[in-house]
Amino acid sequence: MNNNIKDIPRPDFESAVRLTPLQLNAFRCQKKHTLLTPERLKRIAKSSSGNKSK
Repeated sequence: MNNNIKDIPRPDFESAVRLTPLQLNAFRCQKKHTLLTPERLKRIAKSSSGNKSK
């Protein structure tokens, strides 16, 4: 068994935004497990971009 720590490179996302725990909790998943597709994530990002808190 190999217990060496793997060095995983950090992905380079140009449009990624760091979310707070409150923002992460705002995502509600149904019992059907909401499929997060790139298109759906873009819609979520667009709808939440206008709701920035102070």
